[in-house]
Amino acid sequence: MSRCLRLAAVLIASAAVALSGCDRPPEDAPAARPPAPAQSADPSLGLVTDSGQPLTDRRNAWRDGLNALLTTPGPDTLAAADTRWRDLYDAFNRHYLALAARACAAERLAVLQRLDTWPLYPAYVDALPAWPDSGIVNDPALELTGASLRRQQGATADGEVALGFQPIRLLIAGAEGAPRQVEDLRAGAEAESDAPAAAVRERRRTYLKLAADQLQADLNALDQGHDLTLTSLRCALETLDDRLASLQTHRQATAPEEGLYIPSVSVEILDATQPASALAQLSADANSDARAALESGYPGFQAALDQAVESESWAPLGEWLHAHGG
Repeated sequence: MSRCLRLAAVLIASAAVALSGCDRPPEDAPAARPPAPAQSADPSLGLVTDSGQPLTDRRNAWRDGLNALLTTPGPDTLAAADTRWRDLYDAFNRHYLALAARACAAERLAVLQRLDTWPLYPAYVDALPAWPDSGIVNDPALELTGASLRRQQGATADGEVALGFQPIRLLIAGAEGAPRQVEDLRAGAEAESDAPAAAVRERRRTYLKLAADQLQADLNALDQGHDLTLTSLRCALETLDDRLASLQTHRQATAPEEGLYIPSVSVEILDATQPASALAQLSADANSDARAALESGYPGFQAALDQAVESESWAPLGEWLHAHGG
């Protein structure tokens, strides 16, 4: 049975929406925002985070941890790679507002979205106990290249997520109830009878390398300096607001065999980092010019930020965004 047919069976069995063509309406589309006022001559602004170094350090640590796992698969290297993934995902989310601002300034929001798309269909990536032959990993008819994986991203449905943080974690850690085993990432066949399973393992290893390379390339694309404007700062706030709204909608989708899925560890990291990190960045003394520009261009921002900081909640800023245009 081909991967597409297996995936259709997964979606039907889980009562998810059946795969449809590209003209289907988007899932959970955010409510339309009023048009933003024109910004014909935005001043160049900055958005300072605590430091760019921790994200760089964690990217390097993740790369080294993954290389160690693929070179010498074992309990220690598997656990270390998982820890490095958690550390990098934590840093990514703590820098999310600044990354979103850069993505908006450079018109690279699609890159930011590809870095971390959820919820997803886990059986689109790899096998689950109920569907042992499903996923890209188990489809030998699909060539594994960076280009092919980019084509598989959202091929016919939003939940078809092939790249980014979430598929990588599925490949190195498995899903709830189906943890990754060291043997799943070993290279080579131990005997002739092991050849079919070895071919699947090699595809998993190749997929993991390609997805990790794309992750680093996408982070590089958002690591370049871009002049931020009032428009791009506002766009970043809207992007984070949509992300937090999506998290509220999907935070209970932690059962991998019930359709759309987000790992519980991802929910935990998201909750631990946002919106606290964004509020801290917006309130920092170094970002006073950015705050002043937002208040001047979109009155009410400062009051909403003050309320958000006092209540330790994004809600006041979310309400301000929707009430005052976006």
